[in-house]
Amino acid sequence: MNLQEFFNPSSIAIVGVSENPQKVGHLVAKNMLAQGYKGKLYFVHPSGHTILGKKSYSDISEIEGRIDLCILAIPAKLAVPYLDDVAAKGCKNVLLFAAGFKETHTAEGDALEKQLQAQLKKHDISLLGPNCIGFIHTKKKINATFFGSVAPRGNIGIISQSGALGTAMLDYVVSKTHLGLSQFISLGNKTVITESHALNHLASDPYTNVIGMYIEDIVDGSAFQKALKHATAQKPVVILKTGRTKEGSKAALSHTGSLVGDDAVFDAVVRQGGAIRADSFAQFQLLIKLLSLGQIPKNKNILVLSNAGGMGVLLTDELIQNNLSLVTVSETTAHNLRKVFDEYKKISIHNPIDLLGDASAFDYERAIELTMKEKDIGAVIVLLTPQANTEIMKTARVLYKLATRSQVPIYPIFMGRKTVSPAHEFFEKKGMASLRYIASFPKALHKIIEAIHTSSFDASPGLKNISLLSHDLDMKELLLKAKGDDFLNQFDSLRILSWCGIPTAKTYLATSHADLTSIVGKEGYPLVAKIASDKITHKTEVKGVLTGINTFEELQAAYSSLTHIGGKKSGCYIQHQYSGHELLVGAKRDAVFGTVLVVGLGGVYAELINQTVQFVYPTSQAQFNSQIQSSLLQKLVSGYRNMPQLKLRELYRIVMAIGSLMEAQPSISSLDINPLIVHEDGLVAVDARVILKD
Repeated sequence: MNLQEFFNPSSIAIVGVSENPQKVGHLVAKNMLAQGYKGKLYFVHPSGHTILGKKSYSDISEIEGRIDLCILAIPAKLAVPYLDDVAAKGCKNVLLFAAGFKETHTAEGDALEKQLQAQLKKHDISLLGPNCIGFIHTKKKINATFFGSVAPRGNIGIISQSGALGTAMLDYVVSKTHLGLSQFISLGNKTVITESHALNHLASDPYTNVIGMYIEDIVDGSAFQKALKHATAQKPVVILKTGRTKEGSKAALSHTGSLVGDDAVFDAVVRQGGAIRADSFAQFQLLIKLLSLGQIPKNKNILVLSNAGGMGVLLTDELIQNNLSLVTVSETTAHNLRKVFDEYKKISIHNPIDLLGDASAFDYERAIELTMKEKDIGAVIVLLTPQANTEIMKTARVLYKLATRSQVPIYPIFMGRKTVSPAHEFFEKKGMASLRYIASFPKALHKIIEAIHTSSFDASPGLKNISLLSHDLDMKELLLKAKGDDFLNQFDSLRILSWCGIPTAKTYLATSHADLTSIVGKEGYPLVAKIASDKITHKTEVKGVLTGINTFEELQAAYSSLTHIGGKKSGCYIQHQYSGHELLVGAKRDAVFGTVLVVGLGGVYAELINQTVQFVYPTSQAQFNSQIQSSLLQKLVSGYRNMPQLKLRELYRIVMAIGSLMEAQPSISSLDINPLIVHEDGLVAVDARVILKD
């Protein structure tokens, strides 16, 4: 959908302009005039009176000439039939403020929504809304909202599904002299124009340098993923989304279903798309401010200077906890610092550099100039607490002067309120980001660095759509035979995986003591015995897994015990016992984003420990490696307690094969490999469960 004409109209008609200053139609008309719109602007009101010093038309049909955009500031029940009049005028773009549609969750609202959709389809109209507050385009001097202020021009593009949160963000930007808007788009119900359309539009806008999005749901998962990757290739995107604490849909039969909630899936989409997800509204504002001002850390290596040792230590803890690093001060720099400062005071040379409570503006200047010569500095953080002899404004001017010369950002954190406020006003006027608190800042820096790192990856799908054709008929026959069942048994689940090229443990079904003798002759010891049941899903809960079998007597005892639980006719499964780290690898279907893949710590503690990494299929090898290495699973990659090392390329191939299986077989709802054992010769699936759709 090309929205250039929609958001860049040369002529606008506002239907429902009111003489009452409290009405939406009056407020929107007033904002359009105050913002200074230069195109043709028409007011429509039944009276035909002059409103806000401008002539109004009693009907849209009276307007001569073309209308690019029609703004409907009228009630919902009137707006739907009025679309016939808009279409008769030849206008294809409509902004509708009114509420009363599907968002009411009533039969009346749903019916009105269907009528609206029918009208839009009939006339091929692009609609923003309903139930929204409009849009702003500062370059075109358009303010088609009922927000209370003129929007300052800048480089921030905002997309908001919530009108209330949108106005809060607008108010924040208006309050800052160093920030401004390029465009603001309120989505409302997203009946036609969705978050993906708006994202594509701002991605191509030359006046937008950073995009901020507040969203509550996604209309089309595939379209959103494409739009997000396209946008982040052009500029940074920061997303704030509700729903972190909502319980995701759980599948009682599947570990994967219980470990992956809807919010975890959205996290994966944002991460793989190269965007930044804010944890709170305050962090959302902070991230947008830093990105708008271009104060982006070069890397994760941070230099800290402070006039308060305790605050420096607190900041250090926050930096390290957020995967950032402290720059190591070289002996040369340390020598130069001592040469300057030892004459009159003993400062702490190690990073963070403590300039002591009496630090002057000159002390800050000399220390920064000397330490900035260190290699590979990503950013400089300057902590200042307002003590009796602190030169607050002088230090602020010094930092601004140094920042204009520096290739890396300098972040002043001037802590306190009353005495440091003039310094913060100074930084704001100079277009420099400053902060009053440590809280959330290190995490914001980490998120920016991580997004830059992710977006630089090769996003090609890699091993997408691994060929399963050689066993396609076998799979279909097996799944067709299981139709009506909740899940496949272990034997058939492992067969499915082996047909996908995934290494699986040789599994024997023993139904007699004679079978046991044959199995020992083929596999030797040690062995593991498992209950063979088409009804029991979690074997360990009924003591249905017996390991460490090293003698025939132990095997016979295990057979007797398991067949007593599951029934003699069912027998039991026997496998060679592998030793090594246990992983859980699984997949499920998400209603919005499709196939979701999971890698985590496996075994009986999978759900208790819940250390998983999620991916939306497909993902690239580079993104896969990065996420695994950023999790606790990294310890398995680097080698842990002399156990076999996890090979990421082999694990990636298995995960992508599962993704291909899910795409090829729609009758599979979810599946688990638990455990996938990391052993000396590689990876092997020893237990699996394929869950079928109802």
